[in-house]
Amino acid sequence: MAVIGFGKFCRAAGLLLALAPLGGCALANVASEPPPSLYVLTAAAPVVPEGAAAAAAQVVVEPFTAPAAIDTTRIVFQPSPNEIKYYAGARWSDRAPRMIAALTVETLHRTGRFPAAIGAGSGARMDLALTGDIRQFAAMRSAAQGFGAATTEAHVVFFVRLLRASDRAIVASREFTATVPSASGKMTDIVAAYDAALGQVLAEIALWTLDEGAKAFPKRPS
Repeated sequence: MAVIGFGKFCRAAGLLLALAPLGGCALANVASEPPPSLYVLTAAAPVVPEGAAAAAAQVVVEPFTAPAAIDTTRIVFQPSPNEIKYYAGARWSDRAPRMIAALTVETLHRTGRFPAAIGAGSGARMDLALTGDIRQFAAMRSAAQGFGAATTEAHVVFFVRLLRASDRAIVASREFTATVPSASGKMTDIVAAYDAALGQVLAEIALWTLDEGAKAFPKRPS
């Protein structure tokens, strides 16, 4: 009996010794896994037409709604209209809708024509609310032309609504789109294409909000 027990002990000990290096390697791999690279986008600097009226309305920017696939920090790549993937090892610095809302506020400020533009949650009484839907915020493959190779393009599509804050009535609504090709398949170039496409859309939204806001709340003569 003692011999049998010792044999079982030896086999168990051998198994543990065999598994120990594997466990150590697995932990080493987890510990050495590189963190994802974080990317940020920048606010646009709209060119306000000379003589454009300043808005008397104060604007609150509410986070845009987005499908679950976009409402994330992961950077979307769509190899086809019916498939969604994410770039490995790359993330936005915040969830896409929150990042876009913050950049929209900054873009409105850069016009210099609004008495106030703030994000949601401040509790301040505002005149207009800017909200909408993120319909597309993805890198996609362009259709190859002739013998040319397909390139990667950043596609941004927002449907935006301007609401009267007092009763949530829609003052105006419009779709904004932009497509910008990436200089290469490198992540930095893809992010630059995202930045350019989003900047174009946000600049157009800011000027549109300024125009519609001035109509809804005309500035009184001094």
